Amino acid sequence: MRKVFCLWIAICIVLTAAPVRALADQTISAYCVITPQSPETVSSFRADDAVGVAGLVKLPAILTLCLAVDRGLLSPDTVVTVGHGAAAIGGPSAYLKQGEQIEAKELLRAAVMISAGDAIWALMENAFGSEDVFVQNINLTLKENDVEHQMQHALGTNETMSCRDLAKLGTAALKSETFLKYCSEKYAVLEHADGRKTELANANKLLTTLTGCIGLLTGSSKTDGYCGVFACKRKDTVFVCAMVGAQNSKTRFDVATKLFEDAFAAFSVFALASVDEPLIEDYPVTGGDTDTVSLYAKESISLLLKKSDGEPQSEFHLPDALIAPLNTEFSVGTVSFTDRNGTLLYELALYPDRNVSATGFKEIFKRILHVYLNG
Repeated sequence: MRKVFCLWIAICIVLTAAPVRALADQTISAYCVITPQSPETVSSFRADDAVGVAGLVKLPAILTLCLAVDRGLLSPDTVVTVGHGAAAIGGPSAYLKQGEQIEAKELLRAAVMISAGDAIWALMENAFGSEDVFVQNINLTLKENDVEHQMQHALGTNETMSCRDLAKLGTAALKSETFLKYCSEKYAVLEHADGRKTELANANKLLTTLTGCIGLLTGSSKTDGYCGVFACKRKDTVFVCAMVGAQNSKTRFDVATKLFEDAFAAFSVFALASVDEPLIEDYPVTGGDTDTVSLYAKESISLLLKKSDGEPQSEFHLPDALIAPLNTEFSVGTVSFTDRNGTLLYELALYPDRNVSATGFKEIFKRILHVYLNG
């Protein structure tokens, strides 16, 4: 495969991101905007610096718990008995008491909506037994999502992360059915068995003010400022933004909104190929036991491109008809994608959707006779 578009994309991104960076430099410490649909970075500032990220440091733990539910390792209907360790956790809290019993799904809601440390700890003890085992699983989650940082503590106490790593985890959260179920809830009430009620108010104001906002998680502290990992979808394009160090809550949401609006205004994600959809259907075959095949790529490819450059143009490089035998493991041609100036963006090999055997003279005669007799 040839990828000659990288430098061209990088130049476009730098030019487009410059006005946003000027704003961000004055108001936040670092940010990173990416799209799950393409490997390129949309815009960034100090994206790879390890910095304090306030409550966002709990994202690896929360995501790991949600994935445990997604994978059937933890049932949301499980009744969890709150232990001493969970009840003693400070910070954002669901106000759990030692010995109380509560369903896992209510604890998950508190963990995702307000990063409740006591809810995270109670779920951890039920699903993983100990902090050591939980941290091992958290680090597996990080590794699965190409995050090099390894956590030392379940709740990330005093640990630092980069905005790029947070954006990657935000991308992973978008794939979690359990995480998505709760991250867009604006308000909920957790009812305790003893009659107490804990109000859960999602601090993510973008859920109300930003068109297409999905979530994901916010955090703040005196030392790290106001932080957030947000996702936004409009039509077929999704962006994830991680930012830290805003001076106040309003600045956090104002800057995030600008980063998203600039990204949507300047870029689109174009899906060039999907392993599940043919690029060409019913392409002619000669000399085989079938007359046509569909042609697929063996990889799903999307590109982040400037809207001003228009949609990519495709050109297929194939013979007038394919000649049997054909094998699904051997390419029969290519398709190239170019911008409107003819610059090559990407080239993909094409493969038949089935094996096709060459037909001998005897079989050819039978087929001709069959067509003749059946009109």
